[in-house]
Amino acid sequence: MKKIAYICLLVFIGSLFGCVDKFEEVNTNSNKMYEAELPNIFAGTVYRTMNTVAEFNFMNGNLFARYLVLGFRTTPSQDEGNGYYKKFYVDILRDLNDCELEYEGKEGFENRSAIAKTWKAYIYYVMVSMYGGIPMSDAMLVGNSNKRDFKYDTELEVYTNILKLLDDAVNLYDPETPYTADVLMQDPVFGITTNTATALTNIAKWRKFANTLRLNVAMQSQNLSMDLAREHAAKAMEHEDWLIASVDEIVQPQWGTDRAADRSYYWDRLLKPLETGTLSDSTFPALAEYLSLYLFTFNDPRIEAFVEKSNARGTAADKQFQVRDTITRPHVCDVLNCTDWLNHTMDGMNDFRRDSVIVGHSVPYVPMREQVRMPSTWEAAYRPGSTTERTTDPLNTRSVYNPSYVKEEFIKIDAKFRILNWADACFLKAEAKVLFGLGSKSAQEYYEDGIRASFAQYDISGVEEYLAQDGIKWGTDKVGFKDSRGLYQAKITGSNGQEGQLEQIYKQRYIADFFNGIEGWNLERRTRSMGWPPFISGGASSNVDGLNTVYNFWTERMIYPLSETYQNKTEYYKAVDNLQKTSPYARPDRWGDNIWTSLGFAKKDPAIDTADELYLGTKVIFFRAEYFEHLYGTTYEELVDYAKKVSGETNEDKALVKALDYELISVLKSGYLID
Repeated sequence: MKKIAYICLLVFIGSLFGCVDKFEEVNTNSNKMYEAELPNIFAGTVYRTMNTVAEFNFMNGNLFARYLVLGFRTTPSQDEGNGYYKKFYVDILRDLNDCELEYEGKEGFENRSAIAKTWKAYIYYVMVSMYGGIPMSDAMLVGNSNKRDFKYDTELEVYTNILKLLDDAVNLYDPETPYTADVLMQDPVFGITTNTATALTNIAKWRKFANTLRLNVAMQSQNLSMDLAREHAAKAMEHEDWLIASVDEIVQPQWGTDRAADRSYYWDRLLKPLETGTLSDSTFPALAEYLSLYLFTFNDPRIEAFVEKSNARGTAADKQFQVRDTITRPHVCDVLNCTDWLNHTMDGMNDFRRDSVIVGHSVPYVPMREQVRMPSTWEAAYRPGSTTERTTDPLNTRSVYNPSYVKEEFIKIDAKFRILNWADACFLKAEAKVLFGLGSKSAQEYYEDGIRASFAQYDISGVEEYLAQDGIKWGTDKVGFKDSRGLYQAKITGSNGQEGQLEQIYKQRYIADFFNGIEGWNLERRTRSMGWPPFISGGASSNVDGLNTVYNFWTERMIYPLSETYQNKTEYYKAVDNLQKTSPYARPDRWGDNIWTSLGFAKKDPAIDTADELYLGTKVIFFRAEYFEHLYGTTYEELVDYAKKVSGETNEDKALVKALDYELISVLKSGYLID
């Protein structure tokens, strides 16, 4: 609470003394005094960063990564505004640049200089991940400049410059500095303190942040330049003890509890409206089916930390989500009005007779379906044995409360904003070991460390059982569940040499980065390890240039602000030309500045080449949620045992209804003998 309360005060101070609050003030108020002191402005800079990146993650990143579904954002869109640009360049980077200049080369202020460089590097990393080439070396960060044209650095130049910033920062950090004025007592990232020794410990955490970010940026640059990636990965791995290595070192600044000053963006957007309104499944993010396939396939206990159970926000009066399941039950002639009662009674075989029945029951976790489910040229398959009844969508809900919504821990008023976690560091080391032979441990050890770190982050038990499963165990395979439309199947092929090792590393890092949309999106674009299917458009209207009316692979990049086409025209069109030349998959739509063109750091999505054949024209969909089938067993007796255990009821009928909302739907086959 001490840290949260002080962040509120620091944000207020930052608003008083920040270098730049409004872009227009730079040239209109020549007498304004700016104090580029890190303690005065840094908390406000961090707070604005958190809100800006959180907005991107909510509106885009977590959807692009397929972590979550947001009902009103299930078709591609293109944002032509300059909202993110202005927030990054004017509200954040300009203050950081002034701080960097204030401390550059000054003895006794090396740590403050390094902190400014580290945060600046993080901002540029987010921006180059979103847009591709951006103004960096020529960015307008000095107030009284009359300059009007601003060069866009290429992606490779931006990554090179970011890595140079991080090299400098890592080398500048000194957790044992004799200059007590150089520590940051009011640290909005690692905690507020009045103790110099604690502040010095936080400097060590800042160095770990910078070095882990350096390793992350290096690995992200490998498709642009493997030499650049290898060089800076090696630098980062020279001091493995300078990489994040505990839960306490996770980079996760925290919002505060003051509703007027330092509240979470997510709380403002999601929870505050519920105080006076009702839940809407179109505006509240819920578990995406494609992530859920991996969680269900491997019985991943982290699901309880990621999302709420179905109907968690509802009441007893709200209908539970119900699935159809086929089980067997004992055949009891005198109870079931059996037509063969006499024969069954006389042959003495009733103890060996069963019925096959369709029942309805609830399930604990329910993913939200993506819209649209089928374009007009597709049709649902007939049910087996029927020529009139078709399969139906198993993710149809009976209440707005049925989907598993994101856990409140991620969106509460004083939520933590995760940038890099312990698991990231472990999986990055594992990747560096496989690709470059770097590090003191084996790739398997780093990989297993990463999974353990993720479980520790959420204080979840069962990690050893999880690690023992095929597909999770190093060098092993598993084919898992298909999605409800049969378009995708979860699988891990760890036995496939180096490629299989990387697949295991990437897929586990993806899961560990839940809700960190920018990282999940980046990882998939640069590796294509998850291989997600496209979104189905089904003729939905959109303003996006180049939209396919049947299917579209999700956004590859954000487009530049439309204002750049006339305010920075010459350099803007050079940037678009560079984008097209660098991209592994370039599209000409919207004069080249479109959401479909892959960035240079990315790999081409291999599914693009066969997508027309798979998704255009007539297609028959057999709807089935196999991950819900036999969740509690294959027999009535197993369902009863489970229901009694979780409900506390001793009467089987009461237990089934209370625990599972159970009902008998129909009898498929009655009174057959089992072996």
